[in-house]
Formats: sequence, C-alpha cells, structure tokens
Amino acid sequence: MQDYTELRELGFRGGLETHQQLATAGKLFCRCSTIIRNDEHHQEILRHMRPTLSEFGEYDGTALMEFKTKKQVHYLLYNDSVCTYEMDDTPPFQANPEAIQSALQLAMMFNMSLVDELHITRKQYLDGSIPTGFQRTAIVGVNGVIPFLGRDLHFVQMSMEEDACREVSDIGHHVIYRTDRLSIPLVEPVTAPELYTPREMALAAKLIGETMRSTHLVRRGIGSVRQDVNVSIRGGTRIEIKGVAKIGYIESLSRIEAYRQKALLDLRHQLRTSELTPGDFKPEFSLLDKIPSAGEGFDPDLLDSKKHSAAVMILPGFEKYLQWPTQPGLNFLDELRGRIRVIACLEYNPVLTQASEVLRADISILPEDAALVFAGPEVDLETTVKEICIRIEEAFLGIPPETRQALPGGNTDFERILPGADRMYPDTDLPPQPIPADTFVRLEKLLPRKPWERREVYTKLGLSDHLIDRLLNLELCDLFDDLLAVTELKPSPLASLLADRMRGSRRAGKDWMYNLEEKGIKDAIVWCSSNGVTTKGAWRVLDWMACNPGSTPEQAFKVVKPA
Repeated sequence: MQDYTELRELGFRGGLETHQQLATAGKLFCRCSTIIRNDEHHQEILRHMRPTLSEFGEYDGTALMEFKTKKQVHYLLYNDSVCTYEMDDTPPFQANPEAIQSALQLAMMFNMSLVDELHITRKQYLDGSIPTGFQRTAIVGVNGVIPFLGRDLHFVQMSMEEDACREVSDIGHHVIYRTDRLSIPLVEPVTAPELYTPREMALAAKLIGETMRSTHLVRRGIGSVRQDVNVSIRGGTRIEIKGVAKIGYIESLSRIEAYRQKALLDLRHQLRTSELTPGDFKPEFSLLDKIPSAGEGFDPDLLDSKKHSAAVMILPGFEKYLQWPTQPGLNFLDELRGRIRVIACLEYNPVLTQASEVLRADISILPEDAALVFAGPEVDLETTVKEICIRIEEAFLGIPPETRQALPGGNTDFERILPGADRMYPDTDLPPQPIPADTFVRLEKLLPRKPWERREVYTKLGLSDHLIDRLLNLELCDLFDDLLAVTELKPSPLASLLADRMRGSRRAGKDWMYNLEEKGIKDAIVWCSSNGVTTKGAWRVLDWMACNPGSTPEQAFKVVKPA
C-alpha cells in the first residue's frame, strides 16, 4: 500500500460526486424508454448554444467559456427513445414517480434528511451535452452520514436529475452527440470534503457503489455510473476530474492531481520571484509564410492555405517555464495545449508547439523567450493568443479552478472552467411537487440491510473479505441470505458457489442468472441441498441447467451424476 504521508502534510482533501443511473423503465420528464442504442440513428439536428443570465442577473463563467468555442452541436436522434421534450420543443411532464421513489430510498440508505417537496431547478450546460442548454435537477435529501474507516463520512446532499447525451466525437467546431442516454433518471450523492488520501477516495467510492447497488434500484454496466472526483491541497483550489468511469482509476487520478497542484504552486512562486509580470504577455501573433519549418511536430501538409494560417506568438522570458513539470511526462506547455484545444478548437496536432530552431533563427528570437506555433482560421488564432495570456496570468495567481478529464494512466487534461452558482436558476415549467407524508414510512419498510451491517454479519459467519466483496458487488446478498435460511449449506461454501463459481461459469458461457434467473438458481440449490448434493455438485448441476433451458435439477443430476 502506498505511503501518503507527504500528501497528508500537503493538506490533501477530496470529495466525490457519484452520478448513478436509476433502473426505471421510463425517462425522468417524459414517457420515452431508457434503452441504450448503438445502431443507426433515425434523424439528426444541428444547434448552437448561447448563455443565459442566472436568477441574480449574472453569466456563469463556464457558460461564457463554452460560448467562446463557437461549437456546432449535432444530435443523433432515435424516434422511439427521444421526443420533443428532450429537444426543448414541449414542456416536461411532472417527474417520473418511479424515479422519485427510487431517489428517496437511496437517500434513506445514506441516512439523509428528506425533502417533503421537490423543487426543480435548471443547471446550465452549454457544452451541447443537453439540447435544452440546461439540466433539470432537484434535491431529494441533505445531511447524510454513513460509517467509514472507523469514522463518519458525511454527505452534503443527494440530487435527482436527468442524464446527458453520449459524446460520439468532438473535432474542431463540430461536436456530435447520441441522444439515447439523454434524460435517463439518475441520482447524485455528494460527499463532504472529508477524504484525506487518494486511497480513501477509492474506498469511499466503493462503499457508495455498494450502498446504492444493494437496493437493486440502479442500473449496472459501463456508463451507468460515473464519479466526479474533487481534489485540492493546502493553498490550492478545488479541481473536479469529470466522469471517472471506474473506481480503479480514482486513486491514481487523485494522487497525480494533488502533485499537479503542488507543481503549479511551486511555479507560481518562481514566477512571482522573477522579473516577469502578467502584463508582459500580449495577445498578439504574427502570421508565418514559411510553414515547412515552423515548429517541432508541425505537419505543413495538413494546412489548407486558403482557409487556415500558421502563426507564432512570442512570450518574453518564458522559455524555461514551458518545460515546468506538472504531471508524469507533461509540463506547463501541455497546460496551455489543453486550454487551447478546448476553447480555440484548433484541429491540428499538436495544437500548440514550440518554434523550431530554424524559425527562431529566422525571426531572431532571444534564447530566454518562448515562441509558440499554431495553425487554424484567423478568428481561432485570435482566441488562441487571448487564452494563452489568460492561462499565464492564472499561473501567477496559482491554480485555476477547472473541470478536467481523466486520461489513461492517471493524468488529466483541461475540460472546462469550473462552474459556479450562476449556472443555477429556478425552473419555470414545473411547480413544486409535494411528497405525501405516508411515502416515507412505506419506502423505509422496503429498505434492504445496509452494506456495513451485512459486512459485520458475514464476518461473524466466517466469510472472507473477498467473498463479502463479491456478494456485495454482484448484488447476491439477498439470494445468499435466503438460501442460508432454507438450506443446510455452510456459509463459506454457499458464498463461494454464488460469488465465485457463478462468475466463472458466466465467463465460460454458462450464465446462470441469464438462463435460469434468480428463482431458478434458488430452486436448484435448494433441491441439491435437500438431496445431499454438495456445493461442488450443485455447481455442475447449475452449469448443465444453464446450457439446457427448461431442464429440472433432477434431470441435470441424472446426467452429470455429481457427488
């Protein structure tokens, strides 16, 4: 296990926002189905996004940043899972009752104080991922707490909201989205910033997932759950790593982000003690005539000279700071590249490169000056130099609050400016929706035993941590409990049969759950136990039954003759 003493001393602080889709049949504010599609779409529409004022009369910084990108947003539509509500052509229905009940039950699992009235608000999204330009969301619970590593982990709130589109591609000023996922209901429990090492971040994400899955109210599979990982260190700021799809990525992403912040704070100190000031950097560029030797890695054949131009920008005294390490294998030049890639939408790789020695000699650039080369339409070149100046000014201040995207290996790249409160405003289409008082009593009776309670019971039964993890992760606890109560099988062999043998058989193409369903599995194991068949023999019986749909345990027993 990695030693995080240094990160603790740096004041590491983390929190999680878990976006978990609900297993409802219909979407949140319409009656469309929640089927994920990858086949050919039926229609396509094109939209442009514009920012709107918040209820306080302010523009959100993220919305303004997205507007600067001048994106043309393409939506791939499916007639049977997208309607005029998703395209903002008709108002919403009231929130899906099934989704409300599921969200309230999940909030109860985290011991939250529940709302007695839903108030729908709008959250601006100008990246195009939601065609309306905003996401409808509502708080269902606040002030939650669960046991975690011998202490309490607190939750600020849980929201219920509609999911966004799936991105297909994002090239230049054109971004393409598939709309099948749009408006699937999801919940978002938000922890307090009470996680003090990257390891704790991963363990908390695991526990949150176990807690929600134990209700059988959430969807499974890739894309059904995504973590927003929030990290800061002392003197830094909150950085949000967006949409982390696997818990296994969280520890490395958190660790590298913490050290990235330390590197940027060290860079701030160097810049502030130098003779440079933010005013030394002007948003100016010069067009280049000699494209072939413009910059390292720059491919002149990609340029269409009629539409696009190559340019160079001089940064006085900044040459040594471009190579300031920020992440493994990355430096401050990559910080600039990330910002330009998103906001200026330059299409050529690398989007930003250092001038070649030939070019530096050609235009007499001083050794201490940095020279950056980039290419694109002139309007994008103007955006490029402005953003470079903004990012350098931010380097003098410290760490800009950003939303960043996860890269393979644990590094991150710029995604957008971190949103603020100005992105939120009341929804004018939906009135407050009261929740009947008897709802809470009825739903509380449906709650399963909580994961930490089950761990305590299973540990006393002699189950290993491995088996407990498997039962929780595969949502087999209820089946295990039922079988333990009605058979003579010992806890550990029974847990191994369900958690290990069933998983191995599925990988071998003998999927018990798919072919027999939970009732068929339970009936077969009960029959085996009643007839003196061991768990090893039950495994062979279930394998044969899975390959022979409609068969009985008796038939399987006669064929495989298990012990």
